Amino acid sequence: MAQYTGKGGIRMAKYTYKFVEVPRLGLSARSGDTFEICKKTILEEAENGWRLKQIVTPFDEKAGVFTAKNYQIIFEKEA
Repeated sequence: MAQYTGKGGIRMAKYTYKFVEVPRLGLSARSGDTFEICKKTILEEAENGWRLKQIVTPFDEKAGVFTAKNYQIIFEKEA
C-alpha cells in the first residue's frame, strides 16, 4: 500500500512475513480435521495482527504428485 508523504513523495509500506506449517494428518484423521487446524491457526494469528496472505501446499515427491506434504500458511504484517 503506497502512502503519500507530502511534496509529491510516496513512501511504500514495508511488510514482514510469518510462515506457519500445518502438518498433513495421517490416515486416521477425519475429513475436515486439517481444515479446522488451518482455520484455528488463521483466527489466532489474526488476533495478533497478522493478515492471511496465502496458503501453499508443497507436494511430497516421494509419495506421489498429488500428495500434500504439509500446508504452509503465510501471514503478513506491516513493519
